[in-house]
Amino acid sequence: MSRYKEILIKNYFISRGWNLKREGNLFVYFSPPENIGLPQDYLLELPKMSANEKGFDNYIERLIEDLIFALPSESNKEDLKILFSKENSILKYKIFDADSSDGTISFQKHIDSLDNFKKALSQAVIFTATNKPIFGDAKYEVESYLNRCRALQTEKGSYVTRLEIPNDTIYTAFSKIESEDINHKLFDTLEYIEENIFNAKSKMDITENYLQDISPILNYELFNSIKNIYTKSHINNLEYQLSSHNQIRRIETERVQKSIPYFTKYLRDVKKLLLDVVPLEAIGYIKKLSSLAPLHSTRNEVTIDAEISGNTETIKIILRSDEYIEAIEAHKNEWPIRIKGKAQQNKTMLTIKEIEEFAIIKK
Repeated sequence: MSRYKEILIKNYFISRGWNLKREGNLFVYFSPPENIGLPQDYLLELPKMSANEKGFDNYIERLIEDLIFALPSESNKEDLKILFSKENSILKYKIFDADSSDGTISFQKHIDSLDNFKKALSQAVIFTATNKPIFGDAKYEVESYLNRCRALQTEKGSYVTRLEIPNDTIYTAFSKIESEDINHKLFDTLEYIEENIFNAKSKMDITENYLQDISPILNYELFNSIKNIYTKSHINNLEYQLSSHNQIRRIETERVQKSIPYFTKYLRDVKKLLLDVVPLEAIGYIKKLSSLAPLHSTRNEVTIDAEISGNTETIKIILRSDEYIEAIEAHKNEWPIRIKGKAQQNKTMLTIKEIEEFAIIKK
């Protein structure tokens, strides 16, 4: 079987602005877009798939070499080999801060950027799988998606991280999601943040109508994980690129640090409003019990740790006496509990004063 696929190669050139000029028995001919600097009479000769699969593959290998020679800024050899043979995408992020202009980066900054970008990818999966603006949970989908991602060799120039990411359907025991939707959800969100937060012409009024208007791209944890790429990794200038056989998307963010205080306040206001309208649902383990009179008090406090949207959150809940007695039993046996209710954000934890659901999950 041929390594390369004719349809993927055709789609690649058409999506980059090349025009199908004519078609013969053995070849199809494409003329280039005007903005890449090739002669007006230049024609790209692309062979049709034939019984001679080895000959087809050899021709495409030579075509790739010619492309990276003629268009070094447009093409990358390893990228083209992937995009001409698979339906996967190539995701790149390029740090072009002053301290990485020579193509190197501090080890700690490298580790931090990878960790924070992984969290952003994970949140994009959760948002796509759940469509929740906050408190989504899609552990199995995240694991399946990340296991399909592969790290590629870096590029020359400013520090570039390259990932081969899936572009197909992901099946889990509970759901089915299109990984292409995940990739575009991430880039739709990045575009919104670049245009409306990093380059905001005026500050936005955070209302319920505003949240409804941006609901297709609004997920608090995804927004926050993108902010952390810059704050926790100390990055100021970052370019993202998503390439597939049928399209390419680029987003460049510059001098971001000056916008971080506004981004932080924006996220604080968004979360405060979301907490008013979206109940918190979580499963966790009891960490602390506190009550002066378990049988009579109306202030029976229970603190739990729960994993929410890939992060460990500490949550304090207020229980009735009968619920508190059950909580003591759950704590003694190390049973998890399920909770649901409107939460408030305090300095170090979330608090649910009026519990809507409380249940013990006995092992």
